[in-house]
Amino acid sequence: NNILKIRRVYDAFLAEFPLCYGYWKKYADHEARLGTADKVVEVYERAVQGVTYSVDMWLHYCIFAISTYGDPDTVRR
Repeated sequence: NNILKIRRVYDAFLAEFPLCYGYWKKYADHEARLGTADKVVEVYERAVQGVTYSVDMWLHYCIFAISTYGDPDTVRR
């Protein structure tokens, strides 16, 4: 229920272990449940910087972008 505390825990963990892409996904899913697309994008942007070569992470980000924006040009950006 305390989103600020949950964010701090995820941020602290991922600062130490940025290659754990599953936790980036869980973090993004948690933000998505709260209904804040901007925060989800922020998490995914940080995730793809942290695990740049993770195809799974990019796939989850693309799926989110397609379902959220729909417009191919927006998704490509």
